[in-house]
Amino acid sequence: MKSGWYFMEGKPVLKKTISTFVVAGVLALCPLRSVARVPDWLRSAVQQPVKKYADNVSAVVLLSETETTVKENGETVTHVREVVKVLRPDGRSEAYQAVPFSDEARVNYLKGWSISDQGKEYEAGKNDIVEVSAGAGYEVYSDAKVKVVRIPGVDVGTVVGVEWEQKRTPYTFEDQWFFQRELPVERARFTLHLPPGWEYRAAWINHTQQEPVVQGNTSSWEIASVPGIEKEVEMPHWRALAGQLIVTFFSEKTKGRSYRTWRDFGDWYSHLIAGVRDASPALQAKVQELAPPNQPSLERIRSLARFAQKDIRYVAIEIGIGGYVPHPAGQVFSNRYGDCKDKVTILGSMLSQIGVKSYYVLVHTSRGIYNEKTPPTMGFNHVVLAIQLPEGNNAAAMPAEYQHAKLGRLLIFDPTSTVVPLGEIPASEQDNYGLLVTDDGGELIHMPLSRPELNRITRTAHLALQPDGAIKGEVKEVRTGSQAAYGRYTFTHQTDKERRKILEEFLAKMIGSFHLDSVEADNLDDIEKDLVIRYRFTADHYARKIGQEELAVRPRVLGEKLGALDTPKARQYPYEFEAPTLQTDMFEFSLPEGYTVSGLPPAAKASFAFGEYTSRIEHDGQALKYSREYKINATRIPAERIGELAKFFQEINRDERNMATIKKAN
Repeated sequence: MKSGWYFMEGKPVLKKTISTFVVAGVLALCPLRSVARVPDWLRSAVQQPVKKYADNVSAVVLLSETETTVKENGETVTHVREVVKVLRPDGRSEAYQAVPFSDEARVNYLKGWSISDQGKEYEAGKNDIVEVSAGAGYEVYSDAKVKVVRIPGVDVGTVVGVEWEQKRTPYTFEDQWFFQRELPVERARFTLHLPPGWEYRAAWINHTQQEPVVQGNTSSWEIASVPGIEKEVEMPHWRALAGQLIVTFFSEKTKGRSYRTWRDFGDWYSHLIAGVRDASPALQAKVQELAPPNQPSLERIRSLARFAQKDIRYVAIEIGIGGYVPHPAGQVFSNRYGDCKDKVTILGSMLSQIGVKSYYVLVHTSRGIYNEKTPPTMGFNHVVLAIQLPEGNNAAAMPAEYQHAKLGRLLIFDPTSTVVPLGEIPASEQDNYGLLVTDDGGELIHMPLSRPELNRITRTAHLALQPDGAIKGEVKEVRTGSQAAYGRYTFTHQTDKERRKILEEFLAKMIGSFHLDSVEADNLDDIEKDLVIRYRFTADHYARKIGQEELAVRPRVLGEKLGALDTPKARQYPYEFEAPTLQTDMFEFSLPEGYTVSGLPPAAKASFAFGEYTSRIEHDGQALKYSREYKINATRIPAERIGELAKFFQEINRDERNMATIKKAN
């Protein structure tokens, strides 16, 4: 499913990323051309003094101007000018500028210039511009492409200028102005020209509201000194952090293509997909085969969900409005393939045949982009289904349930995921927001968040410790919920050799010299059951010798719970966990004959609202036993509570490094 102009299903198409990897080699041989046709607005920007920035800032945006003109027929023309100064060698990536386009949006022109710190001027020529696909890679065909320009003569100290114009015939009347990005911005301006009689609504995200300067039918906003979005480990998606302005246009001619509320947005999408669920005779016959009336209702739902999940291959064909509109259910059934919205459509059609209602839910696969304050806007990139559980169904509550005030129990299900069973919800969709499209329009809902106890890793290991410090034994991992989904995603489509390599890389992070003796996995294809992974290994010199008769051994053999956090630096953004989880480790070492425990590390305990960590170690004369429990309750830790998270990780780090000692008995 397409979502907005810069975003395709699953992956954002950032303005610079495509060019660096796809186009650099194509344009590398283009010769430099020194010219004197640099526009005055770029020369003027060169004279602008630049503030001093930190050493990790590679470049700064001196000027970013966006001007959108809406014509009476609804066509929009957007004109963009940007000026960037390269401050560090990494900033030379600013030599590339990518502008997406499709059948719905044409690029009228794209130009680029540079002025070196010695005043030498260059201009990009025709040979410096190429067109490449902007698809995420999963599509059989997509009309989304990008024009990429390589600006010559770019080095440290160079000022780069780009200018382009886009003409669009939009499906909906809105414009999004992202004035914050990775680079700091000295000055940004957005100007909107509307025809007489039109009006607009301006909504600010991640920024305080700014009043426009209005002259007739023209409104403009200007912002200065916008900080860059610095990269931090486990930070939210950049769209969840970036300051932006969403402008929606209204007139008598935009009815059905403009929306003031989420309900209006839902109405628009309902009309867009009208009729796509109509079932063909062949599809109706398949429903009778898979879900006969004598089965319990939940089993019938489960059978149909499994068919959409497993038997409809994920294949996307997105052309124009087809990026938003599903293919008809009968066609999807006949082809046996489709993308997320097609899978939701065929399942919804099949469910209707057994009297079960269901509703589209539009989501974004990155948590945080939408929240309870987000104004109505197009930017979703995925579709899931809300299944209305039949009245009188006494099945126990499931993690993916959402209790709706009018519709009752709704079961959120993602048929695109082949590793998450009915009743559970993929980790990226938990604690997220989605647009529930019903007969009454649209409603933004907060997606369910599963409990830690439902997303478990239970790891047990029985190991024999040798007098020379080697250990040998077997490990068993039992995974449930999102942890099972992650394990299946990692292992299901791998060969035995590839699975061994994955486990070897896992072991290598924690154990020095080792040999992986065997690998087994149970229930890889049965997503209704727990995933069980078993492996045996031998590690030479695991324990460290102390003198001639004593060994130091780390009780925590496997699994690192310590999260990445750059503690010396003040955190700016929240820290994100994938999903709540409960993970336990139980490692038992049988001691070499004639050895006894001579020293044990202290137990660990850390307890905060977002998580808990405990460990203990004991011995019975024959074996050394270490156990621990790691529990995460939340998905996001606010920046103001990062100090607590640092203490949490510090306790984990201390415990994971602790050593026990054993020695020969007298």
